[in-house]
Amino acid sequence: MLGRSHRHGSATRAPSVRALATSGKLPPELAALFTPPGQEKWTRIAEAVDERLDEVDPAVRGAFALAGAYGHLDDIGFLSSGEMAEHNDRAIALLERALEHGVPDEEAEDLWEVTRRVPEVAHLARDREEYLAKHGATAGQRLKAKLDEADARYAAGDRAGALVLFREVGEADLWGEFSGAMDMADLGWCRLLQDAVRFDGPEATRRIWQEARASRHAARFPHPHWSVPLAELLMGAGVPDILEVVVAERLDAALRDHLPWELSEDERWTLSRAIDELEQHHRA
Repeated sequence: MLGRSHRHGSATRAPSVRALATSGKLPPELAALFTPPGQEKWTRIAEAVDERLDEVDPAVRGAFALAGAYGHLDDIGFLSSGEMAEHNDRAIALLERALEHGVPDEEAEDLWEVTRRVPEVAHLARDREEYLAKHGATAGQRLKAKLDEADARYAAGDRAGALVLFREVGEADLWGEFSGAMDMADLGWCRLLQDAVRFDGPEATRRIWQEARASRHAARFPHPHWSVPLAELLMGAGVPDILEVVVAERLDAALRDHLPWELSEDERWTLSRAIDELEQHHRA
């Protein structure tokens, strides 16, 4: 991630940047951009550094350049691909100026890491822009439209037609198209599982489950966001083997050290019911 996730990053913690507002070495109108702490006007800081870097006291020129680099990188992930490249180039130049004027390497280290990641993010943004220009919607939006059509057909009694569309949504190429498709694709598979539970029984449900898992390659099905609704769907469906996997993986996602998926009270209640069902199955 880029942009807002770095708002509390190295530049805000850097002693040289923190000291700018109270150093007495910046003109008052520039010092005011850094107050109050935590509410720095980073976009305006970047503009000010570009305009006035060579005018400020050499004693704080390095720190001012570092702040400008941070300003150019702040929220960069929300820009167009061309703007990302422009702001990244400017940030790199300012980081070099900061080091030339005595800023310690460690104060710039995290920002250097961001600049190295920007080209990849810009490449993805450019792919997204080209996709939008060609299709008029994102991959996720296109899948949502197909899912809506499938839901409408299913509600109207066209089960066969709906199942074809649900499968097309579920089998969407998540790796060939940029992010935004996984949520909809998961729903496609969940709709197929729901239909199998309702009409075809446990063995058909297991076949759909195996197909859904195989379709993901390196990704996991279901995404944690859909795990609890799927667990609720599978309770009482005669597939405790599947239910056990869904519950275990959702609990694992909640407990992982990196980017944990916290459970709401409603989700905890649903999972507790699923666990009760599994315990009854194992005791039988």
